[in-house]
Amino acid sequence: MLSTKLGWPGTGQRLLVLLFPLILTACGDSTQQVAPRVRDDLELAVASISTVPRYYTVPGSVIADERVQLSSRISGFIRKLAVREGDPVRDGQVLVEIDPADVEGAVRQASAARASANADLADARVDVDKFIALTKTGAVPMDTLRKAEVRRQVAQARLAEAQAALETARAQRAYTSITSPVDGVVVGRLREAGDLATPGVPILEIEARHTLVFQTYVAESRVMQLDPAAPVLVSLDAVPGSHSGRVLRVVPSADPVTRRYEVKVSLPSEIGLLPGMFGRAQFRVDEDQPLTVPRSALVERSGLSGVFRVADDGQIGFRWLRTRREFDDRLEVTAGLVAGDQVVVNPPADLRDGERLELSAPASQ
Repeated sequence: MLSTKLGWPGTGQRLLVLLFPLILTACGDSTQQVAPRVRDDLELAVASISTVPRYYTVPGSVIADERVQLSSRISGFIRKLAVREGDPVRDGQVLVEIDPADVEGAVRQASAARASANADLADARVDVDKFIALTKTGAVPMDTLRKAEVRRQVAQARLAEAQAALETARAQRAYTSITSPVDGVVVGRLREAGDLATPGVPILEIEARHTLVFQTYVAESRVMQLDPAAPVLVSLDAVPGSHSGRVLRVVPSADPVTRRYEVKVSLPSEIGLLPGMFGRAQFRVDEDQPLTVPRSALVERSGLSGVFRVADDGQIGFRWLRTRREFDDRLEVTAGLVAGDQVVVNPPADLRDGERLELSAPASQ
């Protein structure tokens, strides 16, 4: 009984093995081979070696190339301080007023000294004229006349000294008002009204806005590669686009810790910059010759970026690319193509692997 049950399945298996090739043959007869589509509407370009500039990029910020610290030339209490941080100022605008009491006192003192010297000189001249007449008659000796002449000369010198002191005291009046030497913005208010102003101690700090520059620091290995005549591309986070400038100056002394040199780059004055804006400067230091393809040839298929490459026999195949930099309308290719490969530019959405191209289609460089 056991052998009979096991025998029937074995017979069925043998029948299936005999019938399977026939089934496959029947199915194969019903399937038709589809020829790959031939395209004649594609624009081609060639992957080629391009000469592109090599840039050295460093961060930096916008600063005022002209910063002025205002201080008093005389001692006195600050009577009025008209501006605060952030206030715009004009050239010649009065910013600080010093109490003129001490200056006016010095003017009055110098004026009194001049009047005294003038009176003394007038008296000495009278004595000289009197002694000249008396010496002619022999009433006084010549030594008296000589002493009178000396007194007149001394009085005349004292008058000149008093006159100079008066002019100096009057000139101090101009220093009781401190004006701005530039058009700019107040960035520091270092004293307050009522404080004592002394010569050489800063009261205000002003940045001139017409001399804004981009300040950065360049490594010592790159500083000799900077070309003062070459344009420098400056991009700022707060201002869209890139702006062209030139190297104004390189400070010929490196920081002893970072071994970097300070470099200042000119900036256009019409783009609305403010000191402190952060950005990056690109210095052209050399040239590269990378392999590039048109940017319009790059497409994405199944999450991968690549191009459709056309073989010598017209076969079209998707080729994954590794790219790096972008130059205007071309991309640098680091893996996936070699120089001379033809790629499809602006590939249509229905282009697929395995399609063919008529070989008469032209390829652009």
